[in-house]
Amino acid sequence: MNTTLKNTISQENWQQANRNLMAKTFAELMHEELLKPVISYRDEEGFSFFTIQTGFENITYNFRGQERMMDYWHIDKDSITKTENGEKKSVLEVADFFREMQTVFDLDPNTLAKYTEELLHTLYCDALILSKGIITSEDLARADYQTVEHSMTGHPWVIVNKSRLGFSPRDLKTFAPEAHENLKVIWLASHRSRSTFQALEHINPEQFYRSEIGDDLYKSFERRLADEGKIVDDYLFIPVHPWQWEHKLQVQFAGDIASGLLINLGEGKDVYSPQQSIRTLYNTDHPEKRYLKTAVSILSTGNIRGLSPKQMKIAPSITEWVKGLIKDDAYLESKGTIFLGEEASVTYLHPQYSSIDQIPYQYNEFLGALWRESAENYLKEDEQMVTMASLLYVDDHGKPLVQAFAEKAGVSIKEWLKAYLDAYLTPLLHIYYTHSLCVTPHGENIMIVLKNGVPQRIVIKDFVDDIVLTQEAREKLPSHLADGLIQSSNKENVPLFILLGVFDAFFRYLSDLLHTYSNVKEQTFWALVHHCIESYKTENAHLQERYEKYDLYVPSFKRFYINSLRLKNNGYSENRAFAIPRKDGALPNPLYQIANKNSVSVV
Repeated sequence: MNTTLKNTISQENWQQANRNLMAKTFAELMHEELLKPVISYRDEEGFSFFTIQTGFENITYNFRGQERMMDYWHIDKDSITKTENGEKKSVLEVADFFREMQTVFDLDPNTLAKYTEELLHTLYCDALILSKGIITSEDLARADYQTVEHSMTGHPWVIVNKSRLGFSPRDLKTFAPEAHENLKVIWLASHRSRSTFQALEHINPEQFYRSEIGDDLYKSFERRLADEGKIVDDYLFIPVHPWQWEHKLQVQFAGDIASGLLINLGEGKDVYSPQQSIRTLYNTDHPEKRYLKTAVSILSTGNIRGLSPKQMKIAPSITEWVKGLIKDDAYLESKGTIFLGEEASVTYLHPQYSSIDQIPYQYNEFLGALWRESAENYLKEDEQMVTMASLLYVDDHGKPLVQAFAEKAGVSIKEWLKAYLDAYLTPLLHIYYTHSLCVTPHGENIMIVLKNGVPQRIVIKDFVDDIVLTQEAREKLPSHLADGLIQSSNKENVPLFILLGVFDAFFRYLSDLLHTYSNVKEQTFWALVHHCIESYKTENAHLQERYEKYDLYVPSFKRFYINSLRLKNNGYSENRAFAIPRKDGALPNPLYQIANKNSVSVV
């Protein structure tokens, strides 16, 4: 099978990419209540047949789908047809669909044009991935960490999940994770009058830089500064992504480069591999070295992916605080749960942008770096690690990776799921109910450690960026971190961290693919989730007051309108901060439904 991205995309792959994205568009916009097709009839197999009336009287769409829990529909992508002037067409264009729905969705021309741009970029990337070929689930179950990482197809919830505005086709074939290419970072010397280095208390800055840069290269950087008449101690070192240097830094920081406040020292020696988020890099030469997170100012999944100076400044302190909270927790230790600490950061403030009051966030996030400890240092010799996003992988033969892992382990899928829930869900319950912390537990932020295909424990990363505090956690928070963390405004005390972050953002998709492809009915999956939660509550009965205050068994919880954020409410305005999707409405809670269905067995 071909393993590289091609220079061109075929008509077949373009049409398939459109059909795949059309099915996703229907499912997600129905879930967010923006798209409201009419059911014409239901058949004996449980399929409903839908018609979508567009803003044009002569254009309609038809498709069939099966209803799932949480107001979600599995869309049969092969059933989608477009009818125009009475003629059925099998060739679909997602961008045409949004244009045809402009008046129905009430999209202003700027929003429609910008969204179309994101759609076309996403489709281009999807078609490139199809041109490379899809690895079978059996092969992926045996693959190494980076191969799995580079086989992912993007955020399951976001329709325009690979817009990457700013990347050219050449950039995609060089820097996108699916390209499976490596890169070297460029090192800059940055004057301390503009830059700041933060690290865990035990880290010595010089020793840190020597370990990351390499001793010989570090010495050559020092000589270079001395040869230019600079005082070495006046400078810090910042690694930058080559795309960021070429497309942003040389122009935006031209004055500081000209004056010697920023000095390009050249490429580093270590080779890195881009992860799913693109801006986080894995050291392929030295896997035990830290992950490196750099600014890459492209628009991707809703926001421009720079690095916030405010967050970078407190990242090591948050790591120390969180790890201090959990260090003596025997339960988490018994589960083997790993928090990957963000150990050091460096930021550089732009002389003009940083002095503009209420400037849009991206203009202050051009230059910085963050170092996160490597999960490789926690793995045993006979263990395998994969991104949890991979559990949503289904190959061209309709076989999920979850099923391939179960077969590799020689266990049933239900037994595999029990092990997975014990490794993943119970630590999250414990973190929430014991420590009052909410990390973001979606697929890309969690890694699963397996042994012979069976889940053993989880690795949590990127918790510094997205950590949210409940009332109880705020009371423990040191004052110097108070402004840097998100305070929960959850007045109803509903555990949205799990209901939205786990159930809606991940289990919604996992239960659907198991139901569709592996003959594990979604009711059975949710019964396993219910059993896992009840087992944890029984083992930790002393937290009963918390279970009652933050009840996972509420009949419904708020919806998350993640795609509607772009399509409604002037979604492309210059925001001062990261855009946050709206939470509103009511989504039926599958746990509540399962807990009130005594007929469902978890055996």
